Amino acid sequence: MSAGGLRYKIRQYGWAAFVTTLIFTFLSIYIFYRRGYYDLYIANKVFAGVSALLLGIVLLIGLASRFFTVFDPLLRHRKELGIVVFYLAVVHGIVSFFFLPSKFPMANFIDKTNWPFIFGLTATIILFGIFLISNDSAMKFIGGKKWWWLQNWGARVGFVLVGLHVFVMKWKGWVNWYKVGGEKSLVHPEWPGASIIVAWFMVFVVLIRVAEILSPRFGKLVWYLSAVLLPTIYVVTFWWGTRFVG
Repeated sequence: MSAGGLRYKIRQYGWAAFVTTLIFTFLSIYIFYRRGYYDLYIANKVFAGVSALLLGIVLLIGLASRFFTVFDPLLRHRKELGIVVFYLAVVHGIVSFFFLPSKFPMANFIDKTNWPFIFGLTATIILFGIFLISNDSAMKFIGGKKWWWLQNWGARVGFVLVGLHVFVMKWKGWVNWYKVGGEKSLVHPEWPGASIIVAWFMVFVVLIRVAEILSPRFGKLVWYLSAVLLPTIYVVTFWWGTRFVG
């Protein structure tokens, strides 16, 4: 690799690392202040949350660039962000499976049909496949058109599976929070769990992508609506939590 190529890769991964660190720090601080403590279990939640958010961002970058040319420079960062997504997913899986037995007993993985585990494992396998072909040699071997199709739809299917992994596992807890708030042992039970924040973002990524498949014009309209509705939902959610204070 030439010196210029090496500098380019360093810049690309440096940018991906910066974005990842920014989101990781935000989620970590948020959960720490909500719960009042931070340990490996919490860090593992953050690994999962950052992975889901970054994958959603990867899916939105291409769409955003088709709607608005201002997003075109972000296109060159998708590969590195996608690779970071894969590494975070692997770390999340390893920590859950091997280092948190009290939270994720081995029996939960092997003694019954564990759909969140199945969805998560399948998503990780797909991300691994995308990771393996995320290079020029693979693109030349597979062919540019087929390579792009595999990358594009692999990311979409992986995102849906990550969403199912989170929703099946967390749905009851989310509904319960909207009903009665968080556990009273939390420092801020009125704050929504970080997974709720991540989940709403994922919902809107799916809505925007589906709308764009149906019609580019409809996709752009949903994009504009999401720019208003998503922040509104976050504001309303935090306001809703204040009902449980006192």
